[in-house]
Amino acid sequence: MATSSTAKTAFAPSDVRGFPPGSGDEYAIRFHLHPSIKASRLSDSRGVILLLPDREVWTFSTLAESVEIEESVFLAGTDGPRRAVQIVIYGHAREHPKVKWSFGHTRPRLRARGHPRRRAELPL
Repeated sequence: MATSSTAKTAFAPSDVRGFPPGSGDEYAIRFHLHPSIKASRLSDSRGVILLLPDREVWTFSTLAESVEIEESVFLAGTDGPRRAVQIVIYGHAREHPKVKWSFGHTRPRLRARGHPRRRAELPL
């Protein structure tokens, strides 16, 4: 069974005439992760696999052009600043004024009762 949560951000110019020519429209949406979370970018460049300390797996995905994993700093710990990573979506509001993303959690499969996990055995 999987659970997920989807969100959306929309960028709009403050002027009803649109973005003025020559004005910047770059954005970066950042998701800072806890230092104990391991992140790996998917091969399609639109997703990230997140491995939690308890071995649970979450997937971050978006329809944006690409997702990056960059260095970050975790400041909320009692032991001082720690290295962490962040998921970053870059884009241009003129080209992509709406960005959707989601976090999905896949629950681990339960083994059938009465069928203990078999260990691999070497032939003798």
